[in-house]
Amino acid sequence: MLKNTLDKLTRHGIGPRSIKTGIAVMITLFVADRFQLTNPFFAAIAAVFAMESTMTATFSVIRDRLLGTVLGALIALIFSLLLPMNPVTIGLGIVIVIFVCNLFKWQGTIKIAIIVFLAIGLGTSSGNQVSYAFYRTLDTFIGLIISGLINYFVFPMDKVNTKE
Repeated sequence: MLKNTLDKLTRHGIGPRSIKTGIAVMITLFVADRFQLTNPFFAAIAAVFAMESTMTATFSVIRDRLLGTVLGALIALIFSLLLPMNPVTIGLGIVIVIFVCNLFKWQGTIKIAIIVFLAIGLGTSSGNQVSYAFYRTLDTFIGLIISGLINYFVFPMDKVNTKE
């Protein structure tokens, strides 16, 4: 029965990944609401970006997002606590983020690390950088973990190409 329904949906352009993405975001938003996360938007985005067609790809995205989020948050936190955030320090911070990512050979983390750096560097007022960085990272982790679990347990596939 479930296989027949899934086959019908796939023929109409709705594949397992689409269904898993919807489920992952739904559960992420329920968890965000239950635990009163400060910004469920970041958790939901993380859930969307972590959902890939295969578990191998999903784990790769999760690893890169986790590393990039932590690195971007740490560098932004250091910068925002020690320096005034302005175009010059933000540009310098981005160069440092890229340098560190390249130093550790984390090329897949560069963009997300920069985005997190910018979100924390530009998205906080003086005095709440630590809590913003913590909750921004926590929100992302929750979305990534839920997406990874959904991808692992719901229609698990690896090395199989299906419709998105």
